[in-house]
Amino acid sequence: MRSLCRALGSLCRSVVDALYTPPKRLYLRVNTFLIKRGELIDRLRERGIRAYPDPFVDEALYIVLEGPFRIEALQKKIVVNRHAAESILMGANTYAPGVVSYDPFRRGDTVTIMAPNMRPVAIGITVIDSGQLKKMKHGLVARTIKSVYSAPPIREMPEYRTGYFYPQSLPAMMVSKLMDPRPGQLIVDMNCSPGGKTSHVVQLTRGSARILGFDRNLGKVERVRETLTRLKLYLNTVLAPADTRYIDVDLLGENRADAVLIDPPCTGLGVRPKIEIRTRKPDLVNSYLYQRQFFRPAKKIVKPGGRIVYSTCTLTYEENEGNILYAVKEHGLECVDLGRIPYAEKLVFRDCTAYRFGPHIDDMPGFFISVLRKPSS
Repeated sequence: MRSLCRALGSLCRSVVDALYTPPKRLYLRVNTFLIKRGELIDRLRERGIRAYPDPFVDEALYIVLEGPFRIEALQKKIVVNRHAAESILMGANTYAPGVVSYDPFRRGDTVTIMAPNMRPVAIGITVIDSGQLKKMKHGLVARTIKSVYSAPPIREMPEYRTGYFYPQSLPAMMVSKLMDPRPGQLIVDMNCSPGGKTSHVVQLTRGSARILGFDRNLGKVERVRETLTRLKLYLNTVLAPADTRYIDVDLLGENRADAVLIDPPCTGLGVRPKIEIRTRKPDLVNSYLYQRQFFRPAKKIVKPGGRIVYSTCTLTYEENEGNILYAVKEHGLECVDLGRIPYAEKLVFRDCTAYRFGPHIDDMPGFFISVLRKPSS
């Protein structure tokens, strides 16, 4: 928390308070390969969903959330883990993998869904008996009938299944756009799971760029494959499990890529809404030291003059500004000043430039983006 406050200064308390609430706008990226934005908005509005076009990003639309609503603590309760609670808070259903503990219940019972800190997040109707839950590793446990915030069940909508959209925050969409990908280029995504940014690059280049997507294990890579397949955007893309901290030695020679994306694992302190913030100093140290290991191979594989885009969904100085200063000082990369971009605060520090999104800036998730360039000589 101290590092977060260092990054935000006097804004710290208001930003931290906002992290416990979701943005009022839930963003979707329209898959313009399959449907026009206006057509998708019309489809959603016909079902009573309040959907609107974003004024700055052509492929973005947002749904207005309702709430907060008070949730009663009923006699029967199901306690879920933090990640499940953050989704259920906004109307998602309860599934077996997220359940931590529960009172005995029967099918059709009305129960309160509780976060690990015993905060009520939703009221649900159970679809199984608690005796069945003991044997379940997957599957639906309870359907949400009331939650703190009300949003349509995005991943259960027919338009989601047919690949018409991808749920993605607007700052995450800006990452791919700031790469400025072009048809015919070779683009490397060093941390490609779950596939949002990879699929966006395919979309922006109309499937005409060559894309290499890597992540640490086969499970993560399979998730990207599923994303691209659902969106029908599995075009000119090669996916493989790999530790890209050594990509210049294992897979690619020097000066091969036109653009490289570094979107590494981070402390995730900008993700909204949060049930609780539990990041400790050792977590932060491990995170930024790990992230720094991607700059050396990225510089090796990108062509002179090529772009390296670095992004995180966190707000700490060490993982953001600190890492950019490291990349400039230790690896000779140059910051690219893109002027003003929508919804972002422009950061200028020691001749470096970056962009920060946050709850205090147009009610966005916390996000950081910096565009770097390999010197031409």
